Amino acid sequence: MYKSLTKESSKSFWREQVKKLDAYIPGKSIEETKKEYHLHKVIRLASNESPFGPSPKAIEAMKKEIQDGHLYPDSTCTTLRERLGELHGIDPGSYVVANGADNIINLLIASYVNPGDEVVYCTPTFSEYSKNTLLMGGTTVEVPTSDDFVFDLEMMLEAITEKTKLAIVCNPNNPTGTIVDEDKLRDFLNRLPGHVIPVLDEAYIEFVTHESYATGVEYIKEGFPVISIRTFSKLYGLAGMRVGYAVASEELIEPLLTVREPFACNRIAQAAAVAAIDDYEYIGKVLCENRREMTKMIEKLHSLGFEAEPTHTNFIFVNMKQDSSRLANNLLKKGFIIRPCAPWGYPEHARISIGTAAQNEHFFTVLEQILTER
Repeated sequence: MYKSLTKESSKSFWREQVKKLDAYIPGKSIEETKKEYHLHKVIRLASNESPFGPSPKAIEAMKKEIQDGHLYPDSTCTTLRERLGELHGIDPGSYVVANGADNIINLLIASYVNPGDEVVYCTPTFSEYSKNTLLMGGTTVEVPTSDDFVFDLEMMLEAITEKTKLAIVCNPNNPTGTIVDEDKLRDFLNRLPGHVIPVLDEAYIEFVTHESYATGVEYIKEGFPVISIRTFSKLYGLAGMRVGYAVASEELIEPLLTVREPFACNRIAQAAAVAAIDDYEYIGKVLCENRREMTKMIEKLHSLGFEAEPTHTNFIFVNMKQDSSRLANNLLKKGFIIRPCAPWGYPEHARISIGTAAQNEHFFTVLEQILTER
């Protein structure tokens, strides 16, 4: 006999692993904020998007490609993989492209993690490692970062057991903006047991200028069994297009290609990514502006009594020395969105994206008003 489902009774149909998950809560959208607070203009400094938008070459490529929007895209992203191969000096067969870096993380963990397998990483970091591990019935092994919010590789090594399958290093780390020293990372990779696959999440790699930083691509060329994850959402300004990729030896990439959905990256996104790689003028502008504004923002934050360290990304991890969620709510009412870090266990910290000079100047004007009012 038919019975209508309640919210509680419907959970009896859920997979047991799903019941353990918390839904991902993204930063508040611009559209939602405008509607809720009756605002005409909202600036989001919460999601680490490029404030400059896509490059001119990428925009032109998207306009051209949309005419063929009725056709399925190239399932294997041949042109993009070939261009990435040229960029990094690695065979195109060593790449898999998908619907953003978070989709790559999903494919990676779905490919390798069995029920009971352990995945080791440090916290605070990107929440999708935990979510996807639990979804596959795996076990998360979370190690605290060091006092300066850097991935503690020694502690990760100590946490590894015979059940460990993946060791993930977010480098640079989200939400702290820190990187691990190249010597320490190389030592970590050399000491990692053979049954553990090292994964380097390098979503913000293009912003790194530190001389003691080695890329996943460099390790792969040396023969390390590393899987590197990258994205076009940050430097290239294509967050809305959703283009991410993994690069590794073809043997490590093979299972991701097996579990990947047939058309994981749309044709407009593929065209935009190919064009974006070659727009060197745009890339240089973004990197230069990001570095300049980072310095100015940190100086201003210090002058307001906050704590903030130089970052290797396009965002700043800030100790606001007060309830950051409350401060973020006050900023929302004024048309600014920042990311409180309470979900990571740091209620007084916030992650603030680096905007344009004009956006940042306006932000600090509003922030000072709020602080004065309080």
